[in-house]
Amino acid sequence: MFYAGSPSLRQQVLDFIRQQCTDHPTSLRPVNLTNIWSLLSKYLSGSDSHDAETHSNMFHDITAIIGALVRLRRDLVSITLPHLCIVLSQLIRTLRSPRPHLGMKQHKLVADTFPKWIDPSRPLGVDESKALARLLSTLATKSIVRTHMQDTHKHESLSRPLAKHVTYVIEAYVDALNDPLCGMSTEVRRELQPGLFILCGMLSEHARDALMISALDAGGKTAMKQLWREYEKQKYVGKG
Repeated sequence: MFYAGSPSLRQQVLDFIRQQCTDHPTSLRPVNLTNIWSLLSKYLSGSDSHDAETHSNMFHDITAIIGALVRLRRDLVSITLPHLCIVLSQLIRTLRSPRPHLGMKQHKLVADTFPKWIDPSRPLGVDESKALARLLSTLATKSIVRTHMQDTHKHESLSRPLAKHVTYVIEAYVDALNDPLCGMSTEVRRELQPGLFILCGMLSEHARDALMISALDAGGKTAMKQLWREYEKQKYVGKG
């Protein structure tokens, strides 16, 4: 399939989808969105072979596609939120980098979790983290759906419907921090924080507690508590 083809072919496919989503959003139908999520997920899935260099432009194209869908076709995104969260979780995992001094077998285990277009020895960095943070921020930004019947849609965001699903995206971040074979640099984490805080703002206390109790091990709980402390700290900055 073309998502496993040459870098130029893969790039052309993403360019085409991005153009359709940004320039012709009214032409999209539910079946199109299902296919787009499936394709993006395949682009972000692990591979046992990798390109000779990391093609970070593919990451930016994927975030641009999702951003356009969120801004312009919220009506379609809202009925495919589990698919959206799967892809967001995969994007977060691409920001990891292998820990130094891994053995050959360990490095292979890690490398196979990265998409084909990422050379694990040349991981994504700050620019990609910023791009993902901007994308996560758009989830809470109100917009008007662009269809042939625009006046039937309110000026809304995805915050309320997404609250039921956002746990899985936060869990993906915590798991990335807690991975014994991979890490996420301080700079990447710092640039990603504004977007993560948007997700934390959607998460109810009940969902947060359920995540802490049932889904995370000791290391994950520590990482989650740290994230929540940072979220609470910035939330109340300037308040007496």
